[in-house]
Amino acid sequence: MVHYKLIYFDIRGMAEAIRLVFKYAKVDFEDNRLTFEQWPTIKPTTPSGKLPILEVDGTQLIESAAIARFIARKHGLAGKGDLEEAKVDAIVDQNKDFMAQVYPWLLVKFGREKGDEAELKKTKLIPNAEIYLSIFQKYIKESGSGFLVKSGVTFADFIISEFVITLRQNAPDVIDKYPEMLQYIDRLKALPQLKDHYASRKE
Repeated sequence: MVHYKLIYFDIRGMAEAIRLVFKYAKVDFEDNRLTFEQWPTIKPTTPSGKLPILEVDGTQLIESAAIARFIARKHGLAGKGDLEEAKVDAIVDQNKDFMAQVYPWLLVKFGREKGDEAELKKTKLIPNAEIYLSIFQKYIKESGSGFLVKSGVTFADFIISEFVITLRQNAPDVIDKYPEMLQYIDRLKALPQLKDHYASRKE
């Protein structure tokens, strides 16, 4: 039996979508949560100096989306058929672009960098939310499944929803203007496979 060990901090962050894939697929994994105090010692021993890392019987995989995709493909959560799989990958790439645009604001919001938070919210978060959340809402509406693609839940749903949850925690006045996205997140949180995890996790 394959042993999966997920290494990340004791936060949602970039590893939570991976945890959700494991939980939804009912796959056992070791959820190794590091403290921030441990990280400086461990960082030099990692392949890229970044987390998360997934160890698969000792072999290390890096990059959060690649890890989520790897597990998803093994358990039918990457889309059905070549075209839908490609669409799922494209949606994940779109979210990566969305994150890259919004991160300057988030870094200031979290106190990791200095800057004008209000100005970055105005120039980075608001216009990019309008672009990307509108696109995601369109995918959900067109799919007919209540999720991003026709076949139902995929790892893309976990990646997109986790970022939107983070944005809503930090700018509810912006994200609450997209009620279809909020309903979508509620659908994910109500899934029988994930309901307990969502209810008990640290936000």
